Amino acid sequence: MKSSLKWVGIVLILIVTAACSQQEEESAPSGEAQGIEVQHELGTTTVPENPEDVVTLELGVTETVAALGIKPVGVADDDRPERIAESTMDVIEGYKSVGARSEPSLELIRTLQPDVIIADVDRHEAIYEELSAIAPTVAVVNDTADYQDVLTATETIGRALDREDETEELLDEHQEMRKDLKESLEDVEGNVLQAQYTESNIFEAPTSSFFMPSFLEEAGLEYALQNEEETSEDLTIEQLLKIDPDTLLLTKNEDDPSVKDQLQDDKLWNQLTAVKEDRVFELNHNDWSRRRSIPAVNERMDQMKEIFAARN
Repeated sequence: MKSSLKWVGIVLILIVTAACSQQEEESAPSGEAQGIEVQHELGTTTVPENPEDVVTLELGVTETVAALGIKPVGVADDDRPERIAESTMDVIEGYKSVGARSEPSLELIRTLQPDVIIADVDRHEAIYEELSAIAPTVAVVNDTADYQDVLTATETIGRALDREDETEELLDEHQEMRKDLKESLEDVEGNVLQAQYTESNIFEAPTSSFFMPSFLEEAGLEYALQNEEETSEDLTIEQLLKIDPDTLLLTKNEDDPSVKDQLQDDKLWNQLTAVKEDRVFELNHNDWSRRRSIPAVNERMDQMKEIFAARN
């Protein structure tokens, strides 16, 4: 009898213990185990589902976040909001500036209490741990990105924002536009070079490893400056003449004087094929260089068709 009672007591204790354990599990905060694992350039980070307060630290990242329908609470804008495209500003107006892309203010970011920070691996690797101490931080390639890097970054950002469906839609639309552009440029002959003329009489030319040139190649064009190691080369006018592109895309800031006007009496300049054939186009540097995103290149496709229409 005593033995039976003993075993009944043990069973009851086990039942009560199991019930208490289950109750503790059910009452534990549900958010601790939840989240989305995001693989990115600096590792794997768990971010919250449906993040609302996002800080973006690079212009192309900001454009992508806006295109996915999220208004970031903080943006590294170099204190130059005029560099932000109108299509992006329509979504993000009212954001808090967190300073320069190259050196964002950790103090300002901290006061915003973000759910997620999206950083650039080249600019922000040195402060990645400090950013991660503020909020889960995802790093992508943007500052030195080529076209494929931007496609990868777009997918990473979409996962970090829990907006994968919207990201797929954005990329599908982009690929349709790219396909249409490529078909319209099928008969274009000759090569193309992009460059920015500087006060020191140097042409800063992005190479085939940089975003817009690599996209031009993706659209079927021949890019004149191939370099798999560096994203930019400095060219003298003599070096530019050796390359002698058939089409020259000169990017400049809005307030800069016309390069064609500055060099109109230069003997070497006038020997360029692009100059002789009136194939020099002055373009907005912000749109063609600083903006490294799928929305940015989508907005340039009609302009590309116009530029190369004469060679079709």
